[in-house]
Amino acid sequence: MAHSTGSPPPSGAEGKKEAGVSRLFLAFGSRPYRWLWANSVLASLGRMTEMLVQGWLVLLVTDSVFWVGASAGLRGVGTVGFGLIGGVIVDRMDRRKVLLVTQLLGAGVALLVALLVVTDTVKLWHLLLVAVLQGMMMAVAMPARNALTFDIVGKERLVNALALNMMALNITRSVGALIAGVMIDSVGVGRVYYMISGSLALASVVLVFMEGDYPPTGAREPVWRNAREGVVHVWNNRPVRSLLSLSLLVEGFAFSFHVMLPVMARDVLHVGGTGFGVLASVGGIGALASTAVVAYMGDFRSIGRMVVMTAGGFGLFLVLFALSPALPSSFAVALVALLLVGAMSMAYDTTMGALLQLLVPDAVRGRVMGLYVLTFGFTPLGGFVAGAIASVVGAPIAVGLGGGVVVGYVIGRVRPMSRIREAEVPVGEQG
Repeated sequence: MAHSTGSPPPSGAEGKKEAGVSRLFLAFGSRPYRWLWANSVLASLGRMTEMLVQGWLVLLVTDSVFWVGASAGLRGVGTVGFGLIGGVIVDRMDRRKVLLVTQLLGAGVALLVALLVVTDTVKLWHLLLVAVLQGMMMAVAMPARNALTFDIVGKERLVNALALNMMALNITRSVGALIAGVMIDSVGVGRVYYMISGSLALASVVLVFMEGDYPPTGAREPVWRNAREGVVHVWNNRPVRSLLSLSLLVEGFAFSFHVMLPVMARDVLHVGGTGFGVLASVGGIGALASTAVVAYMGDFRSIGRMVVMTAGGFGLFLVLFALSPALPSSFAVALVALLLVGAMSMAYDTTMGALLQLLVPDAVRGRVMGLYVLTFGFTPLGGFVAGAIASVVGAPIAVGLGGGVVVGYVIGRVRPMSRIREAEVPVGEQG
């Protein structure tokens, strides 16, 4: 059940009157959500910049495509290995405090990397260890943010709120990528990590101002029993199981293209650090546009179809990006392809996260979202595979292969998965 910390959802004639900008920013009617959104902006600036720059830093330290993929793979190991436990933590503790602590830890890790870089003492093993820690922190922070969003805005505004969360991410992704790209060429990677650390620390401070009480929703049982309950619930819920299977595939074969983006920029398209920032930024622009559309649409019945179709579009435009180096005006084609990739990927991500939360009861929400975030660990693991493939046959083939796999899967599963809709949760399971 949502906590009574925000404004009540609109209903009747009042709800019908909402249109235009007010409908786009519906969740902003809740004051606690406005603070959470401000936190999302600052945290996303740090996290997205960190993900972009880490691959570049590994490439500078090793000059190896393989190690770029391997470092990302270790981040995935951290997420996968800690994903279910992260969900248990989110159900057993105050979600706001969980989010605050993980962001402070992230700020400390980024500061440590900055000091290693500026003192010229950074080694590959430092970056590999940091990658594992980043994965573990993501396994806690992401389900905490998603579940906290539901706690604040409730069922009726969930799609709008999650889309606004993604808009925050993509605003900072676009701006942060451009800033990071310019800083890499002008002042060096170390200064970028200082910016990352400051952004995450400031995000933690913002959470202090968020009103409301967010008590644990999970039962006070042994951790292993809480974890088992989450797995059993997913296994017995066929729609949720199908969605998590799709998420695992899309994360492993499509989102992993981010790992190869530094290689595509430097070694294939030959556009340097600034061009790398532009490539990353244009994807954020497309993502921002698509999440604005989803936020405006709000709670719509065809959400299952939207999940499947945007996943297919994501894979299709990845294939176009992979082909861009062989086409005339290759950089321009790459920019257009990434604009569309960004639009499809974030529309998919937003609707997938919303549909999963609409299909599960409150008592296991954190654990199910923990399992969902566990699938995110397959993005860097997929990046490791892509790096291995790229070291043999080249980055474009590795990226195109991942996109093709997703398109093929979606074609085979589009009918049954597009019929998935919000299920009514039995009264006794409401938590």
